[in-house]
Amino acid sequence: MKIFIIAGEDSGDKLGSAIIDSLREALDGSINFVGIGGNGMMNRGLDSIFPMSDLSVMGLVEIALQYTNLKNRLNQTIQSILDEKPDILLTIDAPEFCFRVAKKIKLLNKNIPIAHYVAPSVWAWRPNRAKKISEFVDHILALFPFEPPYFRDVGIKCDFVGHPIVTESLADEESIAEFKNEYSLADEPIILCLPGSRKSEIDRLMPVFGETLEKFSNILPSARFVLPSTPNIYEYSKKYLGSMPKDIIFLSPEKIGIDKYLKFKKASFKISSLALAASGTVSLELAANNTPMVIGYDMGFLSRQIIGLMLKTETVNLVNLITGNRNIPECLGANFKSENLFLEMVRVYSNNQNQIKDFRTTMDLLGQNNEPPNDRAAKSLLKFCRNFKMV
Repeated sequence: MKIFIIAGEDSGDKLGSAIIDSLREALDGSINFVGIGGNGMMNRGLDSIFPMSDLSVMGLVEIALQYTNLKNRLNQTIQSILDEKPDILLTIDAPEFCFRVAKKIKLLNKNIPIAHYVAPSVWAWRPNRAKKISEFVDHILALFPFEPPYFRDVGIKCDFVGHPIVTESLADEESIAEFKNEYSLADEPIILCLPGSRKSEIDRLMPVFGETLEKFSNILPSARFVLPSTPNIYEYSKKYLGSMPKDIIFLSPEKIGIDKYLKFKKASFKISSLALAASGTVSLELAANNTPMVIGYDMGFLSRQIIGLMLKTETVNLVNLITGNRNIPECLGANFKSENLFLEMVRVYSNNQNQIKDFRTTMDLLGQNNEPPNDRAAKSLLKFCRNFKMV
């Protein structure tokens, strides 16, 4: 059996690596992988036709500057799929690239079954996308339990396979002790600051987050603050440190090495009493660690207006969406102000029991203590392939 897999960024490479392991086990190794992936997938035997980093371009300006190269890579990928004639084409996230590939392949060869891993957020905005996707995607592997109906309603087979967060390991006592010793921490409250991983987020969120944390430190002077910087954003973030509490612990792989950084980041998530975080999947990482949170996010005025018109949900927080509750406060857009964030932080710090209950519910609904998501994804993919060939 031959599977062509496309991953366009590190998170996709992680998902691809896990499903490759499960597929090899399910088929006793009688399977070949070709496509586009990072080190994880290549270490598991994927023959990558070009470096995955060629697709890891974000932002309108960056995409425009790389347009010719991306166009060439798109054509190269399409031709490679047609030449390889795989039993399945599996695209992972990165819809801007993957859907262009899938659309062209479906036009040129309808005999290749196409599956996509990580359902597009049609539940949040542009629900009409589901119908358009049905024209070139046959099957979707969804991370969230509320997603399948959106796609089944337009004729796409869709299985909820669980979210990989439920298999992520948490910090152990040894790592926590090492982290505390490194930064002379005892039993004082630890407050996490998570302003995002993109330069645009750092520019917009970090100054307001800093102002908020300064206010919070005035009512809780014993608190220590931790800011885990993401790789390659450390130097850029340093210019905003003046707005942060003076003794903030600034974690960065550039500063302490990648292994120590990952270990200390996990430790900080595990022992924190509260997090002030950007909107995004980090909320699930916090939920897995039972870390109460307040969410803040903003964007440019024009983007805010457009997204506001397109948004179909009352909340963008994944814990709120999964549980159906609204216990995670969100200060978004026009409400993204330090005074609002500060008041929510005080409220959540004083009483977070409803959040803790929602965290347990979220992890259960995402598949914790059930069959691992990568195994469920592999079984769903193989079943889909068998049924496709029978039609």
